[in-house]
Amino acid sequence: MFQLLEQSTVLEAPGLCYKNIPAIVTTAVSQIAVSKGRQGREAQNIVKVYLANIRLKEVGTDVLITAYEPILINPLSESTSAVGAGLPTPAAQSGFMPTVQVFKLVVTNFKVSDWGLFGPTV
Repeated sequence: MFQLLEQSTVLEAPGLCYKNIPAIVTTAVSQIAVSKGRQGREAQNIVKVYLANIRLKEVGTDVLITAYEPILINPLSESTSAVGAGLPTPAAQSGFMPTVQVFKLVVTNFKVSDWGLFGPTV
């Protein structure tokens, strides 16, 4: 099962520029049913997936940022030994920042410290 929940339009990232050309960012949020290891469909967990593609056109590459948030842990999943079955405790109730906020911070604060990483033609 895969369900696209949200998709952004193409956005420029003026804070991430090379030769005055901003990077292009697209994001998507989906929900997926996935099993751990070699477990079958009967043990699938529901996970929210956050994706950001940062297109660095001028250096001919993309950076993919992903974050995963468990939504429902199947009682048959191997994960139950570590986190228990059912709905996980929301991050805010545990004193942590919610995944969506962490994801947004990572994407909006992404920087390239050394453009030479992409080769001598940069």
